[in-house]
Amino acid sequence: MKIAISFAAASFISSELLREFTDAAFVQPTATDVFRVNGSHLYLKRGGTKKKKSKGNTISLNKLAYRNYEVLETLEVGVALRGTEVKSIRDGKMNIRDGWIKPNKNGRSCTLMNVHIGKHSTAGEFFQHEELRPRDLLLHKEQARRFYQKTDRQPGMTIVPLKAYWSDDNKVKFEIGLCRGKNVRDKRQDIQEREGKRESERMIKNFNLLSVSSCYSNSAKA
Repeated sequence: MKIAISFAAASFISSELLREFTDAAFVQPTATDVFRVNGSHLYLKRGGTKKKKSKGNTISLNKLAYRNYEVLETLEVGVALRGTEVKSIRDGKMNIRDGWIKPNKNGRSCTLMNVHIGKHSTAGEFFQHEELRPRDLLLHKEQARRFYQKTDRQPGMTIVPLKAYWSDDNKVKFEIGLCRGKNVRDKRQDIQEREGKRESERMIKNFNLLSVSSCYSNSAKA
């Protein structure tokens, strides 16, 4: 018989039981204190708070882009934001699903279009930002010129934001992708590949469960 209690509950144990603890074979308790009382074991676990799971640095993910486009090339860029926009992003008020990127005709910069960042709840109207305003991206001129040439010369090419996340310097970064639109045939092929992968994973999982159950049955017979 095994009983697990914390040190906070140890103060409520009766004095007779504490005397048996002192007469136990285990004199000096360790990190997990073990005492033997009348042939049974009593485990005293040290109390404490559970460690909080560290949250990921991803802000928003554009899953629709991977379904509708074929990503040919990716690039990490920065973005010029206002103070209220950064606070709203920390509150989870950012959506990049309908966003796209417009390379300027001069080939020196790119602009983030149609990305929704909600208004900050505690800021005044004078300091608020427009939710769908164009925002300048921070990238090199050579990169902007290359994106402009590829989207201007090749039909069916576009640039979309794939992911927004916090960098190690606690700055908002975007992963943008040079994409080509998928037709219905490509989408159906992707769906078939995804379903085939799920089916193979399901078969492997069922096989592992059957092998484990057979091992237990053989050990029980032995």
